[in-house]
Parts: sequence; C-alpha cells; structure tokens
Amino acid sequence: MSKLYIDATVPLRWGPHPPVGIPRVESAIVRQALRSIGTGRNARQVRFFMINRNGEARFLDRRELTYLGDLVEGRAAAVESGAGESVLSRTRLVLKSIRAGAATTGKEFDRVSASYISGRNDRRGFGYQAAKTFIRAAKLVAGRRAPVFAKPGPDPLLDADAACFLSTAGLHALASNGRGSGIAARLATILHDLIPLDHPSLVDRSHARNFEKDVAWMFRHCERIITVSAHTAETARRYAEENGVEAPPSVAVSRLGSFLKEGLRHKPLEPVAALAGRRFALYCSTIEIRKNHILLLKVWSRLIPILGERLPKLVLCGRWGWMTDEVEAFLAEHRELASHLVVLSDMSDAELGWLYAHADFGLYPSRAEGWGLGAVECLDFGLPVLISETPSLSEATQGLMPITGMDDEDGWTALVLRAVEDPRFLQELTARIATGYLPVSETRFSSRVLSLVAGEAADRAVLPAVPKALLPRLTPWRPARRTETSPGMETLAGT
Repeated sequence: MSKLYIDATVPLRWGPHPPVGIPRVESAIVRQALRSIGTGRNARQVRFFMINRNGEARFLDRRELTYLGDLVEGRAAAVESGAGESVLSRTRLVLKSIRAGAATTGKEFDRVSASYISGRNDRRGFGYQAAKTFIRAAKLVAGRRAPVFAKPGPDPLLDADAACFLSTAGLHALASNGRGSGIAARLATILHDLIPLDHPSLVDRSHARNFEKDVAWMFRHCERIITVSAHTAETARRYAEENGVEAPPSVAVSRLGSFLKEGLRHKPLEPVAALAGRRFALYCSTIEIRKNHILLLKVWSRLIPILGERLPKLVLCGRWGWMTDEVEAFLAEHRELASHLVVLSDMSDAELGWLYAHADFGLYPSRAEGWGLGAVECLDFGLPVLISETPSLSEATQGLMPITGMDDEDGWTALVLRAVEDPRFLQELTARIATGYLPVSETRFSSRVLSLVAGEAADRAVLPAVPKALLPRLTPWRPARRTETSPGMETLAGT
C-alpha cells in the first residue's frame, strides 16, 4: 500500500469563506483526496497534514480533520456577503467560525471577516480596522483553548516511503524558513503560473521577491511539478533552462477546468438583487493591475454616449487587490460611470453562479494568466466571454472565444459594441460552446493530480481538440454609422 500525504494548509489558512482562484483549486484537490478515503481506490494510505509558518509539518489531529471535511464540503458556516444582517449577527457568525476551527486561518480570513462585520468592502476606515483587531484577538484566544484529541505524530516530510503533495502556502513556509535538508519524502506541488517572475511590474514587489524564493526552492527540492496549463509548463521548462537548474523536476500538466457549476449542481442559485431584471456584462476577478480592469472602464466610458441606457452594466465581481491607483483615479475622474458600473465582492458560490447564468456576456482582458479560471467558469455556464491575447486564456477557452489585444482599446470597444448590438454574435458564440467546449470536472483534474503526486500517471496529458470545421462560423458584422461619437470612436465606422 502506497503512502500519500496531502498538505491541507491552503484551505485551513483560507477558512470558511468562499474560495477563489488558487484556494478554490487546492481546496478541490483536498476534497477529492478526502472523498477517496475508504473507497479502496488505488490502495492508498491517505493522510493529511499542514505546515506551520515556522516550516514545521505535522499531521492533522482528529478535530482538525473533521473541521477540514466540513470546510471543503461547504458544511462550515461561511462568512459571506451579510446583506441585511445586523452587526451583532455578523459578529456571532464569525466567532462561531473561529470556535469551530478557523482559529488557524491566515490574514485573508481576518480581512474578509472584518469587511463582513464592518460592512466595508473597500477594507478601509476605523470600523474595519477595529473589527480586524477584534478577530485576531478572538483567534488567539480560541487557539489557546482548542482541545487536542490525538497527538499529531511524526513529521510527514521525514517519511521516505511517502509521496507528499505540497500546497502553495505550505511550500512558501518551507522556502521562507530555509528548510530543505533532511526531507526524505518525495515532493510534488502545483505551479499555477510564473507571472511574478515574467511580469514583475504587474505584482507587488515584496510578493515578487517571496515568489522568486518559493520557485527556486520548488525547483531544488520537488521531484515533480504539476502545472495547470501547457502554457505554464512551457514557462516552467524555460525557467529551468535559463537558471541552469541541475536535474530539474519533471513537469506534468493537469489542465485545470473549473468547478463552480459542478459544486452547485444540486443547489439553487441566489439572485443578486442589484442586478435582477437588468442587462449586464461580467468580469469575475480580483481588482488589480494585472487583470486590466482599466481597459474595460475606458471602453464603457466611450460607449456611454453611443448606447446610453442600452449599454449593459459593467459588473466587476472581485475583491480589491494591489496596485489599483489607476482604476481608482479613473473612476474619480469619470463620474458618468457610476450609474453604469456595479462592483461586488465576497459573493457566495450560489450568487456567483447566478451572475454567470444571467449575464449577457463575460469579459476577461487580463494581461497575464496561468490559466484564467473566470473565463472557464463562463464557458461552464454557457456564457460567451471576450478574452485578451494572453496565451493561457486561449488554451483555457479551447480556442472557441474571440481574442483581442490587451491594449487594443478600439478593438475592445468594437467587440463590446458588437456583443450589445448584434444578437447573432452572442448566439453563434453560445453555439460554439455547446458544440465544441469540453469541460474538465473536479474529479478528473484532482484525480490526475493525486495520481501524478503518487507517481501512478504519465506526465503528458492532452486535452482533445475539436476540429475547427465542426464549429459554427461567426458571421461578419459592421457597426452602423452614427452621427454621435465619443472621442476616438471614429475608428468604429467600417471596422
């Protein structure tokens, strides 16, 4: 019987609020590993561990393992939008979550919970800061009182007979503490992207420095690196070559897909009241410089005088991240956007699913991606999405969606105008999804990851391509000439 040890640091640090991005992916891996226990699949001995911030690894005790199951299966009380709830009821829910096991969570849980209690989605102000301080104190008290039902046992990384999956958070703890010698287990991890190294201007400097250390540690100590796209695999191989890595780890691909719709299969969607009965275009992503929200704001500002009330609302669904000065300055200077823009954060999965199911079309103009989870979530719900030329986005959407340059403001303006004014365009894109899109299930993705970690699967995985001849062809379209144009719109006539 082979030993497979799974690092659950990411979901435990993230805590009981809706996972996004990397936490959503790594929670899925943990969830599938938990479900495999007792099924007899592959005769594996599966155990779960976490890595503390000092780099020490330990197996989860019985209480933590129960809490982990509740967390990844959605049974733990979630800190979500809190609309219509009193401050007292919000505070009680957060305290309940902390007592249940969230005392070990990281800073993002503190920020989300403080925003939830204070009602400040911008994460600013005295009320928000006071709530965050209160939450950290409550976590400290709960952590000291937490009972231990079983001894954690030996360090899982010292077991030479085990294959270990390292989470991004666990690997960071090992790298930042310089732990490497003495590790006997076979290590494998997921590399989501190399963006902080390839595009340092798009990320916070301290994050780029930490990430560089993490990647160096990964290539030095891991036996296998699993990437979420072929594009990321190529960047990983290039990194090894350019940095002269001796005996680099094997690089395998497990294409990501998305799992939101799959998780909502037997659950009702929850309408977002501010958008019920309205037309809107949707961009689900953290608001940060890399995601290129500024381009969409410029496009909408140009289209307001042309389409007026016929212009769908621009819905930005995501938390505020770093390097947002340009976006904030543009919004302050263009007050006309206020009635055409909706910014949402901390949506539940059921609310997010409703957004995908009811949007007119999706948008994804990102400057760099390892995969592009939000774009794939659009396709899962049958929603056409307009994407940038970032290579991984074309791979993630399987070559089915229209591509425009990430700096091509005229091209994006023309494309959005067509999506609004030409019903056949969206119909044909929807038909492309129905005919050619091949979704990747959570089970398929996670099972391949776990098999790669255990050394039971081949490195190469090819996603079948749909012959282009079988896809519906897009009909040509030219926007009608107009007498009223906004600055720069003259290029649209005859596009």
